[in-house]
Order: sequence, then structure tokens, then C-alpha cells
Amino acid sequence: EFASKPKTALEAAEKGLKMYQRLLCDDGHFAGDYGGPMFLMPGLIITCYVTGTDLGPRKKAMETYLRNHQQADGGWGTHIECASTMFGTVLSYVS
Repeated sequence: EFASKPKTALEAAEKGLKMYQRLLCDDGHFAGDYGGPMFLMPGLIITCYVTGTDLGPRKKAMETYLRNHQQADGGWGTHIECASTMFGTVLSYVS
């Protein structure tokens, strides 16, 4: 089915849709690892706090992730591989 070349634009679009449907997880999201940038999760946590959105059991996993990437000096960088920065530390500390 996927090996044949589409003959029309509609067939190409349908094949593309089927491919993406196969990548979709059962709960409706596209899984993928976007690890590294340390400034994304604090923004999510702060936004959830401001909007009153409960993170439920994910809170513990997020706390573990932040603690696992804390630098020896007690701070955080803007990326898991960079040294502590004021920006990264403040975001992670506040979250």
C-alpha cells in the first residue's frame, strides 16, 4: 500500500494522512523526545499554575526530571548540557 506511487494529488494526500495516522498514539498525540531545552517545562508548569490546570501524577515525573538535571552548583542551565545560568536557574526554581 505504501510502496505504490500515488497517481493523483488526492491519492498522495490520502497516503500522507494514513502515514500520520500510523504515527499517532492511542490517546491522540504524536510521541517524541524533545529533551534538552530546560526552559520549556518551567513555562508549562507556570502556565498550568496560573490557569489552575492540575498536572496530576505528572508532577512527580517533572520534579524528578528537574532534579536530575540540576547542576552541581545547585542551578540549572537553559539546556541539560550547559552550565548554570541565572535565567535557567530562576525558571527552574520558580517552577
